Amino acid sequence: MKPATPFLVSGAVTGVIMVTLAFFIEDAAQSNGTLFAGLIAAATIAVMPIYDINSWPLAKRSLVHFLAVLATVLPLLLFSGWFRVPLAIGVFLLFGINGWTIGYLVNRIQEQKRS
Repeated sequence: MKPATPFLVSGAVTGVIMVTLAFFIEDAAQSNGTLFAGLIAAATIAVMPIYDINSWPLAKRSLVHFLAVLATVLPLLLFSGWFRVPLAIGVFLLFGINGWTIGYLVNRIQEQKRS
């Protein structure tokens, strides 16, 4: 298992930089977009180490990751004002399913190369 600290630090640094930049942008819409993009990126990066807990089965890691992102990213999408609720849920699920599938396939290919 890789230590989670680098991801937590990367998530925090990303969030701090983006949130700070948002305060210096004069256009309200651009500032809002930068703020929420930074918070979403920070949350996404910070929860990545869940997949490095190799003592858990993939289903458990996937569920815990989904719940963590559900509790952070989905509310940020809703509060950002970018989407109405049904579309926010659809975008959230679409990106989540695609991201999980790509990660799974890349991991499988890497595992096969090691064997």
